Amino acid sequence: MDLKALADNALAEKVRVNHAGAFEEVFKRFWEHLYIFAFKRLKDEDEAKDAVQDVFIGYWQRAATLELTGTLEAYLFSAVRYEVLRKIASANKQEEKLLHYTNVVLPDFIATLDPLEQSELMLAIDREISALPARLKEIYQLSKEENLSIKEIALRLNLSEQTVKNQLSAALKKLRAGLKEAFILILLSRL
Repeated sequence: MDLKALADNALAEKVRVNHAGAFEEVFKRFWEHLYIFAFKRLKDEDEAKDAVQDVFIGYWQRAATLELTGTLEAYLFSAVRYEVLRKIASANKQEEKLLHYTNVVLPDFIATLDPLEQSELMLAIDREISALPARLKEIYQLSKEENLSIKEIALRLNLSEQTVKNQLSAALKKLRAGLKEAFILILLSRL
């Protein structure tokens, strides 16, 4: 049977009974459109691919019990939209945690250090900032040193706000990972 000739809902019925070939045809038929839809909202290739992949995995896992009330296409686009919103909400929550850490927890910790430890930590921070890739470094410095908002950075660099958020989050993750050793050494020296 030529699966390419089947209508979407007929394919969905075959997927419902674990027909792997039908699922593959659904994937081929919709993947690119779903990816473009997700990418336009997330502005990040990997995140968009992950969102679409998560939707297809969920569809395959739930196909046997899934009752489509509309078209398969409408279901898949709706599922991708919800996955995109979930990813954006998750990124915003992670960004808030990182900002709290860098703006509240870290300054409080630094204030408890003696001058030599503060100096060593500041050198480690400067070293890690210098090691960042150029774009991450630029966005980090605009945010932390020039106190520009996400929106202001996006306008200055002609980037989307989501891209700036993603890049700033990536910079903070790299800094945090690179500074773990310095923090551990300082904490060990206090024992």
